[in-house]
Amino acid sequence: MKWFLIFVLISTIMLIAYALSNQYRDRLDFYTNLTEFLRRFKLNISFKQDKVEQFLNDTKPRKHFKQFILSYKNYLTTGKLDLNAISVLSDEEKNELNEVIKNMGRYDANNEIKQTEQFIAEMDIKRKKAEEDKNKLCPLIIKLSLLFAIGLSIILV
Repeated sequence: MKWFLIFVLISTIMLIAYALSNQYRDRLDFYTNLTEFLRRFKLNISFKQDKVEQFLNDTKPRKHFKQFILSYKNYLTTGKLDLNAISVLSDEEKNELNEVIKNMGRYDANNEIKQTEQFIAEMDIKRKKAEEDKNKLCPLIIKLSLLFAIGLSIILV
């Protein structure tokens, strides 16, 4: 019974560590999807010139990026933008993304392309930072949690 409880303790600690490190993975996934979205948006402006609603309907979002697409669609219909559902972003990042969305579609095609290129560059920097954080912090969280769980089990034995 004692070994079973130690196994449960180690498993619980590792699940918590995985959940904590999953936030960094989700953050990278969000910025990767956002960068790709902006690149496709730029191509849409340059060549296809679909309406924004049609472009958003053609987008196949995943995970937290789905909340971004829903917020953007809601913004186009109501004029109100609420990014609070995107839990992987800080308040500052939500404000920056808010400005990005509100500035999209305000210019003629050439200036819109330039503006979108600037947004892509900014989001790509954030994506690279998120990738560095994921590569550095996820393994660290898992390893430290495993060491903590093993140390705690040794103390309990």
